[in-house]
Amino acid sequence: MSQQDPEETQAEKAAAIVESSEAAIISKNLRGIIVSWNRGAEQIFGYTAAEAVGMPITMLFPPDRHAEEVEILAKIARGERIERYETVRITKDGRAIDVSLTISPVRDALGKIIGASKIAQDITEQRRLHDAHARLAAIVDSSDDAIVSKNLRGIIQSWNRGAERIFGYTAAEVVGKSITVLIPPERHAEEVEILAKIARGERVEHYETVRVTKDGRAIDVSLTISPIRNAAGQVLGASKIARDITER
Repeated sequence: MSQQDPEETQAEKAAAIVESSEAAIISKNLRGIIVSWNRGAEQIFGYTAAEAVGMPITMLFPPDRHAEEVEILAKIARGERIERYETVRITKDGRAIDVSLTISPVRDALGKIIGASKIAQDITEQRRLHDAHARLAAIVDSSDDAIVSKNLRGIIQSWNRGAERIFGYTAAEVVGKSITVLIPPERHAEEVEILAKIARGERVEHYETVRVTKDGRAIDVSLTISPIRNAAGQVLGASKIARDITER
């Protein structure tokens, strides 16, 4: 019974890994011509290997990004590696997608650079979520109302500029402290009741009460408090919007 060559076995394993990867794994020569194309590349970009192999890699580039390939090939020719380079590429159906690229030189048996291997991951959804979170963070930070989050023990987790303006404390002064720092001693029982409602998943709306600022002033506030849940729906804490209604 003949034994399989260990090097051949290793090559087969590597080929199987490349072919089964969900990431696009592509190789090209130093002229930027596609030499290999896995199933992940087909899923992400829409082209089959038969359509892509032998074509310039720039078929995936928006016209205004063709200069990127010149720079990439120059780095590869110098033996440099490019890691987690975020850019935009175009699919077969014309969609622009955000991708993260890792590109490495490919060498022959003598160590001469003959091309590049490229791993591309579609990060469009990740980028969309990041941008959405950034927009929400900007809205929260620019709000005139105090927007505060706390855990189920009443410990402050976040504190926006509105909270700083209304209560006088900076985020550095209060994050990690109990929310009762804002509550008059005779109203501490309110927090117990509020946390109990939040833990049950209830929402508290337009609750008018009194809170205390850093300089000791008592101010009238209207509170709206909502549960914060994780992906599984478990209540982890609360977000609180406080509006100063003293003047009203």
